[in-house]
Amino acid sequence: MTANNQSMDDIAEKIATGLRMLGGFKQGAEAQVRTVVEGALSQFDVVTHERMQVQEAMLGKARTELTALETRVKELENKIKQMTQS
Repeated sequence: MTANNQSMDDIAEKIATGLRMLGGFKQGAEAQVRTVVEGALSQFDVVTHERMQVQEAMLGKARTELTALETRVKELENKIKQMTQS
């Protein structure tokens, strides 16, 4: 029974070692794939997610400022209109 337990422990250790090796291989493969994909995408006109978020924030701010300016222009137009009617 002891020999059987020993061989089971050996098998379990070999499996665990194999899984650790596969884990390391997976991480290395993922890094290589990421590098290849990033290199391929750099040849195209694409935008990163972070840059897109910055652009969206800037656009939101510009829209807010534009709305405020439109309101101000309308107020000034109304004042001019009232002054010319008096």
